Amino acid sequence: MSSETSSADDTKDPQIPSHPMYTKEPRSYYTPQSINPEINKSTTTEEYFIFRPSVVQQAVQNLTGYLSEDEDGQLQSSWILAQISHWGTEREVLVFLCEHSFLICYYNFLEMGSCRLFRIPLNYIDTVIWGPLAYSKMALNKREGYALQVKWDKLRAPPSFLSWWNPWTEDLSYVNLIQHPGVATQEDLRDMCQLEQFKEKLMEMVKLEHQHSPLPGTANGPLILNRPVQIDTSIGLVSLVNSKVQLGYAKPRWGFGF
Repeated sequence: MSSETSSADDTKDPQIPSHPMYTKEPRSYYTPQSINPEINKSTTTEEYFIFRPSVVQQAVQNLTGYLSEDEDGQLQSSWILAQISHWGTEREVLVFLCEHSFLICYYNFLEMGSCRLFRIPLNYIDTVIWGPLAYSKMALNKREGYALQVKWDKLRAPPSFLSWWNPWTEDLSYVNLIQHPGVATQEDLRDMCQLEQFKEKLMEMVKLEHQHSPLPGTANGPLILNRPVQIDTSIGLVSLVNSKVQLGYAKPRWGFGF
């Protein structure tokens, strides 16, 4: 009996470990263990993609390749702001201040590639309005805070009726800029989000460009006004939906990013 037992032990494969996890038929009876490690609650994730590390730097690097030395000159500064339309809808934008132009960049922070650039020569800017946002009494969505309205080409004819009632029209000779609703954790990004500092820098550069390259009818430089910036929406259902869901900002929503 002892001899048979010894013979059976000798036939075992020494490379197969003896462990209770490995059953006789592991494919039939083994269930992978589920491990739920604790997450460090002190680690914060940026709510907006634009404020995540290196995202803005990469976007600025990608976009500077589209600048024109002749039309724009040297890039002076870049800013993280938001644009609010005449209907009260918002979207985040990158803004570039160059020697000769002011560029608004609509950048896809999900794909990190597709974009549109909207160029305004600095000497075309004839009016700058700074003040609190103002809405009609019937407006459902009223955003608080200050806005900067930049106007150009004051001799242009007023927009058509269809353009005026189109919340996504680009056939307007002005743009409204507001401060981005997010708060960056990195100090250098927080500096890029200061709307009032951007306003001071923009007006300084516009005045300088008007001196160097004045246009007919703008010899006295831009008109600078301190008054409320009027948003023309009457009831604003589109604005209300846009604001509640923040459709104009790249951020994770319900487990998805858009």
